[in-house]
Amino acid sequence: MSGIEIHPDFGLGVTGDSYFKSAEHLKNNHHDHYDVTQQRDMPENFLFRHSIELYLKSLIVIFHKKLEINYDQDPFTSNKPKIFTEGTWRPLYTCHWIDELYDYWLNRLLLPNSEKLEKIAPKGDWQESTDISTLFPIICKYDRDSSYFRYPVTKDTSLDNHKFTMKRFQPDTLAKLMEDVQKKRDNELGKTIFVSIDKNDKIIDAFKEDEKVLENVSDALFQVANYFYCIHIMTRVTMCGGM
Repeated sequence: MSGIEIHPDFGLGVTGDSYFKSAEHLKNNHHDHYDVTQQRDMPENFLFRHSIELYLKSLIVIFHKKLEINYDQDPFTSNKPKIFTEGTWRPLYTCHWIDELYDYWLNRLLLPNSEKLEKIAPKGDWQESTDISTLFPIICKYDRDSSYFRYPVTKDTSLDNHKFTMKRFQPDTLAKLMEDVQKKRDNELGKTIFVSIDKNDKIIDAFKEDEKVLENVSDALFQVANYFYCIHIMTRVTMCGGM
């Protein structure tokens, strides 16, 4: 609860907590008409995604300070932290690639210094979670740089359609689709369908709701964000005295 100006990570971690808790609230408390709202998963996914980035940056700063590792020619106490990526040092705040942030924290800070970490913070668990490592490629295929869930259209248009809630389908398959919906059990939701017609009442375009938009990505975002929420708490308690 102290002021951010005295936090060892410049407030990155507690800000990550705010994004994580906000995303968690959206995940567990759906608003009115949630089921018929287009792009309803995007705010939740963005918040989880950004919390991961903030947690990683927090951990990088803390590890540099507590392990007394300089940022190239700059001291580990610098208020302008850096990350070594793609063969060069660059300002930490300008890097938004979570796979690069994760690789740097894991392979340059955590694993090479595991023995030292055990000595200075023996109550911590300083090892790689292979389950978490396998989830980063799933996330980064779509949202490596924190833009995919912020905008409906991004620089990679080939992937954008995957996140759209309403998907076009052939109007001549509508009868079969309606038949399948009617076969659902009484306690299951139906399907949101939109059709446009011409002046002769002929259907000229049709869209149906995709109930499972990037479900594997959403699951991966939650799992990784929750992992770093816990790792961040462990790090603050065992390495920073709770600060």
